[in-house]
Amino acid sequence: MIATTKRARILAGCLALLSAAPIPAAAAKVQQDSTKSVKSETAPEMEQETEIIDRLEKADARHSYPRLTLHGDYRFLYGKGRFHASLPDRRTGTLRRTDQAVFRAERRLRLFPFIETSPGTSIRTMLEDKRDSKDESRNKHLTLSRLYLQHENPHTKIEVGRFNYYLMDGSIIDKRIDGLRFRTGSDDWPQGSLTVFLGRTTDGPDEQKDGISVLWKKALGKLDASAVYLDFHQRQDLPTSEPKLRALGLPTGRIGQGFDRQRIASLAAKYHPTSKWQLGLELLQADGRHYADAYREHEGGFVALVQYGELDERKAGSFASWLRYYDQPSASVLYPTMDADTGFFRRKGFRGWGARTDYVITPGLVCAVEGFRLENRRESPLLRRMHEYILGTSITAYF
Repeated sequence: MIATTKRARILAGCLALLSAAPIPAAAAKVQQDSTKSVKSETAPEMEQETEIIDRLEKADARHSYPRLTLHGDYRFLYGKGRFHASLPDRRTGTLRRTDQAVFRAERRLRLFPFIETSPGTSIRTMLEDKRDSKDESRNKHLTLSRLYLQHENPHTKIEVGRFNYYLMDGSIIDKRIDGLRFRTGSDDWPQGSLTVFLGRTTDGPDEQKDGISVLWKKALGKLDASAVYLDFHQRQDLPTSEPKLRALGLPTGRIGQGFDRQRIASLAAKYHPTSKWQLGLELLQADGRHYADAYREHEGGFVALVQYGELDERKAGSFASWLRYYDQPSASVLYPTMDADTGFFRRKGFRGWGARTDYVITPGLVCAVEGFRLENRRESPLLRRMHEYILGTSITAYF
């Protein structure tokens, strides 16, 4: 898995290749702004991490309060990626292909100290330490990454503070959030469960997004149904991307990417023919706007899922594998959930395959292998035939 960082330049080497060909300033800016690296964690890992902690807490159940519990994991991640795109030559009109290969090798320690004040109520934190074997400047020493209050009973669940917000199968959002999340009901209740979120992302002041979401989920025998609506907007509007401002020395913003506001609706269903098999389909509809250059995108997409296996980190030999096909417009991605750089495709969206297998080597020790093959969903005058290939692995020890 290739490490997450907001400012990592995954196509920095590509600039040297592109500088040899006369290309428009806008196209050069497109290459320069493609700065997001492949993510270092996936949604399945986040779900797995949460489930493991919950199981450990139940196994260690005590009845004296307050009490302190400590869980954690140590993970080594290694991954490689290959990116390429074609640029039209302004003089000849032919397409010139550029390639860039990247890799990440990272060690990550996470500690989860929880203070349980009463049954169902706890103060939850996460300390995180990251070390990059390739680039020491990317090292992040032990820092407080999450801090929130959680209360849960059979009827409701509330979280307040800084926590991680992951949503469903589509590559929609996986991000640390400052805010409030409230759930009422349960998936197996006649009316299902309803979760409301209100908060702000943890980016810098010029990149923060305020947002709300409403999520409904219902279990119908072997079928799980869900529907969600999200509305997120930049606290500060993104600057214009008109190239003429470059000549005046003014900010040009994000050419061909970025939205001041995104509205995303999702309708999903998962069918469980047996305890090990799972089939899923998620339909997406997204509306994105960038006011300064009057760009608007209103498109739909989908994500299809096939999964087999039951992963239990306490049982050696247990495993789970999934295969997904993504066909998403760029406006449907707030913060990608996948170990791939969807920002590489900018406003053109992406489509392609992803696959992953998790396997328990011995109780508490899990390895994973994951790969993606993605391409641009739409063409543009500046960049065409964009592809990325990702292959990564991780070994995680839970304690």
